[in-house]
Amino acid sequence: METAEDMQIDVVIEDAGTSAKELTITISKETVDEKIEMSFGTLQDQAQMRGFRKGRAPRQLLERRFGSDLLIEARGQLIGGAYQKAIADHELRVVGDPVFPEELAEKKLEAGKPFSFTVTIEVVPEFELPSLEGVELKKPMFIIEPDHVASEIVKLRYRLGTPERITGPFEANDRTVGSATVDVEGHEGTFFETEQALLVVPGDEDEGKGQLLGLIIDDLADLVTGKSTGDTIQIETMGPPAHEREELRDKKVSITFVINDAERITPLEAEQVAEQMGLENLSMLEERVKLELETRRDAEQRNAEREQVYEYLLENITLDLPERMSEAQITRTIERQRMEMLYQGADPEDVEKRLAEMRSQTEDQALNRLKLLFIMNEVARKFDIEVTEEEINGRIAGIARQRGERPDQVRNELNKSGAINEVARQIVEHKGADRIVDQAKVTEVPAEEWNAAAQAKVEARRTGKAPAAKKKSTAKKTAKKTEKKTEKKAAKKTTKKTTKKSAKKSGD
Repeated sequence: METAEDMQIDVVIEDAGTSAKELTITISKETVDEKIEMSFGTLQDQAQMRGFRKGRAPRQLLERRFGSDLLIEARGQLIGGAYQKAIADHELRVVGDPVFPEELAEKKLEAGKPFSFTVTIEVVPEFELPSLEGVELKKPMFIIEPDHVASEIVKLRYRLGTPERITGPFEANDRTVGSATVDVEGHEGTFFETEQALLVVPGDEDEGKGQLLGLIIDDLADLVTGKSTGDTIQIETMGPPAHEREELRDKKVSITFVINDAERITPLEAEQVAEQMGLENLSMLEERVKLELETRRDAEQRNAEREQVYEYLLENITLDLPERMSEAQITRTIERQRMEMLYQGADPEDVEKRLAEMRSQTEDQALNRLKLLFIMNEVARKFDIEVTEEEINGRIAGIARQRGERPDQVRNELNKSGAINEVARQIVEHKGADRIVDQAKVTEVPAEEWNAAAQAKVEARRTGKAPAAKKKSTAKKTAKKTEKKTEKKAAKKTTKKTTKKSAKKSGD
């Protein structure tokens, strides 16, 4: 027996709950004997014992000296090989890690006898895809106006502005860095601590809410406004139900934040921005910004169509998730959203805030994100979608371009964090959704109408009530409010390298 494929096994599969199977695997006595003989043969060839030349030690002596440990090692190899063969032979699509009974560790492997064990696995849920042709979608139409260009230039003025160290009192949009210690209800000792936590004082448009260590703090503005470096802030909050760390879900979280440093951004003049970007005048800057905004708009239009595809699939598919959804799977859905927003050109700081908001979503919304993981994998299987290395490199180049970094820097960062696989998964998801969009019935609608409908959906999810009827006046107010928020958020942008590093650490 040289490989797992050569093993003689018998497999009995039984249902063990929602999308779960219990496998009873029996390894034949012939396979057991062959493995034991092979293990002792290898040991005899390699063993060096006093009084004997290498490979000449008696088998009986080896069995007395090493037999127990060798059988334990052989048992582990047989279990691993038999499990992998059972999965492959029966084409089981496993989710997460298998669960072996604790008593298996005490079960002995004996020559001349078959060896049986059970293992419980969760598998990809079974479901049927609805019709993927002729799905009715809306495409929001948006014209880039001079006001939008002006707002984006305001962002650039702050992003390229000069950071000035301050000591306080702090006001809206000031950036602080400090040490943070986190304690969690039911967790013995300190849960987490860091010396480089980033906290941006929320502005008026944030309604007092802000992000710290990946959590949304409702009254953060009140806690930080007016404080100075050296001050200590005590924060009490609840771990969101959709957090990727199970220990935090619905648990009381206490954060002690000591402010060590702070800065305030002095924006550049628009002409200085043009000069820094190598442009001759303000008019050329406006043209460059307009082109970038149009590119971003086109990407957002396509993303809006994809989101409708996801909604259509969720509404028309009955899918029971495995009961034991692992933290790793939840983390992957969060990481995929991070890649999505970075690819769309969102500022890394805004990304961390939006991820914190995502963690604060309801349990149903978190489950829907997990359901989409399975659904889009099935869509990809239906369309035979694959991802090439060139596509991955192109997506990384796009993220790098939006972040103003080199592609190799972004790739190294993704490799270190293990997020490179999420780039490929994101491409698969996009390609699957785009195939459905390309054969859909698309109706163009004004952006104001789209924004109003989106706002109504958000409010409906928050309150649990059906969306109210749309009104033109509401749409106009929503559009104006969106533009106003965009201008105010500009004060939060900076390119200071030390602050970027702090933001990455605090978002981990």
